[in-house]
Amino acid sequence: MKPESFNLMIGSINFKTIVAFLAMSGVAVVAGLVAATGSPILVVMVIGMLSGVALLMAPQLSIWMLLLLGMFSGFVVSLGPEFSKMPWALTLLSILLLLPVMIKFIENNKIPAFIWIALIFMIYAVLASFVQWQSLSQFIAGFKRYFQMYGLMFALALLTFKPEDYKRWFKLMLIIALAQLPFALYERFVLVSWRSGSGSIVGAEDTDVVAGTLGANLEGGSSNAEMAAFLIMTMAFLIGRWKGGMVEKSRTAWLCLLCLLPLGLGETKIVILLLPLVWLIMMREDFKNKSSRFLLQFLGLLIVTSSFGLIYIGLNKSTATDVLTQSLSYNVGTQGYGNVILNRTTAISFWWANHNWNDTLELLLGHGLGSSYFNPSNPVAGHIGVQYIGYGIDLTTVSSLLWDTGVLGLLLFFTVFIIAWMSAGRLRKISCSPEVIADALAIQACIAVLLIFTYYDMALVNVLPFELIAAAILGYLGYLVRQQNSSSPPEMPTSTRDKKY
Repeated sequence: MKPESFNLMIGSINFKTIVAFLAMSGVAVVAGLVAATGSPILVVMVIGMLSGVALLMAPQLSIWMLLLLGMFSGFVVSLGPEFSKMPWALTLLSILLLLPVMIKFIENNKIPAFIWIALIFMIYAVLASFVQWQSLSQFIAGFKRYFQMYGLMFALALLTFKPEDYKRWFKLMLIIALAQLPFALYERFVLVSWRSGSGSIVGAEDTDVVAGTLGANLEGGSSNAEMAAFLIMTMAFLIGRWKGGMVEKSRTAWLCLLCLLPLGLGETKIVILLLPLVWLIMMREDFKNKSSRFLLQFLGLLIVTSSFGLIYIGLNKSTATDVLTQSLSYNVGTQGYGNVILNRTTAISFWWANHNWNDTLELLLGHGLGSSYFNPSNPVAGHIGVQYIGYGIDLTTVSSLLWDTGVLGLLLFFTVFIIAWMSAGRLRKISCSPEVIADALAIQACIAVLLIFTYYDMALVNVLPFELIAAAILGYLGYLVRQQNSSSPPEMPTSTRDKKY
């Protein structure tokens, strides 16, 4: 080769080319090392990372994957231990969405207040964990559990998508809600029999496995309450669209029935609280304007709710008085919940008993992300969780937040939902779009459900599908508020005033 040709070739190689070559070489080496281990978990995580980087160029596709795979992740994980790390790939995909989102925080001045507070809470939790540092593994595991779907929430709220995208994602979540019925039927008539051991004697603990796609566990607790909450929140959106004249009454009735059927297949006593609450929020204006029809509908709802209560009493082979007494004892009494010492109330009082103003730093900042978590099947346990094995200090979202992020973290967490509720209420008052008004009302009902779950269990900081649901609701609200704050009228999916769904 002539010197002139060699110099010309070298001159054509720029810095970006060298970086790309080195990056591809590094990826090839890492991929080869991972493949050599023969570990399917590592292979899936590397593929997820590489795919996630590529998907940054197509955030719409990332959201499709998160919604679809995330809502089925509980079912996939239940198939076997080889799928246990699948949520990590979804978490990585969601976290990668934070990269383009951070640019929006810098250049956009129309960001909803509750989205800002959510970002502040995430930054605060990280800084507080550094102040109370314990170990890298505990921090990473804790960050993953708390913020695994924040990327999805921020992306839905801030990235630029077409109105039709939100319409399609809305329909996808409706389809997933309807898909809970066949999964619940399989779990009720197959998995419950396996769990009971005989198939003839079935109790409430056995039907706990009826959790749809959100996660059935043959050996322990399942996400049956989270499935019930998801279906009831879906019903809220359907009722909102019906009230706004966008969905026919008969179609709304059939869709709501399909959403409610899985609730009667398992142990879903939380339904007795959630159904009336959501109905009252959705119909509260009718109480003033159409009181007679409201009372008639509410009577019918009480009959449906009572039937769920009777199902639970029958599964427990007990009386209503005994069930009520038992429920009170492990909710507001002193009896432990399940196989742990604490219950939903004593988990909070126990935290207070172990903190005082002499330990101001731990009282206000907590002990760091992941510090309260303990699961015998998970090798990464929190140092406080290990200290109180068997107590269940992480039983609920509230108790987990208090131990991990302190009083300040708990206040920030609740502020997100309070401001979101107020933002949805403001949308209902100032918007001229029937779609926005209907969805804002439904979002308020969903926020009420999510707030109840902060006291009910730790799903909002530990269960990926339920965190995804919360992120999708808040992210969609963020989109509606951001559009309202812009100079143009709220941009919604193609108007449905003259079109029935």
